[in-house]
Amino acid sequence: MNRRHILLSVCVALMLHQCGVIREISRPEAPVMAGMEGMMQKCMAKDTLHSLLISKSEAILLFNEERYEVTVSLYAVKDSILYLSAVNSGFEMIRASVKQDSIKVIDRLNKIVYATPLTRRFGYQHPVNFKDLQHIVCGYFLCYDLDKARDDMDNHLQFDFDEPLIKKRISLDRNRLLMDTFEFYHQRTNNYLMGERMEDGFRIYSNFIISDFEIIARGGTVTYNRQVEIKMDVNPRRYTFTELQ
Repeated sequence: MNRRHILLSVCVALMLHQCGVIREISRPEAPVMAGMEGMMQKCMAKDTLHSLLISKSEAILLFNEERYEVTVSLYAVKDSILYLSAVNSGFEMIRASVKQDSIKVIDRLNKIVYATPLTRRFGYQHPVNFKDLQHIVCGYFLCYDLDKARDDMDNHLQFDFDEPLIKKRISLDRNRLLMDTFEFYHQRTNNYLMGERMEDGFRIYSNFIISDFEIIARGGTVTYNRQVEIKMDVNPRRYTFTELQ
């Protein structure tokens, strides 16, 4: 597994719990209205949400005409860290963390630890930052940016986070308030991260950081406000450390 496959897997889990077939626990059921009113009702408990754990989600990765099947667990702490583990046939292939300014990946197959900045110091920025990824991971995090939402009163509740040269848009189905599409596109670099709902899951495609890839993600179980120990240290005598720019 080369560095492209590894960084690919970092992005795999960032949409898994939006696939519409996830079973949520630790959050009571409540009637939900549509559109902006429904979103505001959904956000009433946002102050009590500080983390979520997505367990045993399935993903199919298509990259360079190759197909990979993995089971992914994802842990997110608000404004702090995104953490994932990708398993194939019972063996953990990848362990990774995304912080405000960096990505760290442990490749257990090749005994390599990769690190790369999420925010570029020189030149044009990447099409997404930590906050963007956090919004994609959990729709509840959008509750802190309701001023960016627009209700079309028909099909979608749309969030716009546009920056100079970068288009950033997340659209929710107005009735179910599940993510329908998202689009992050840089006009100068042509780098992008995009996604759209399909009948059997959620399709994600991108050339962000790595070459073009496509993911179909589905399933999993979500629990809220569970504390998970994050371990990203390895034996330095057994691993090689590589810095990517």
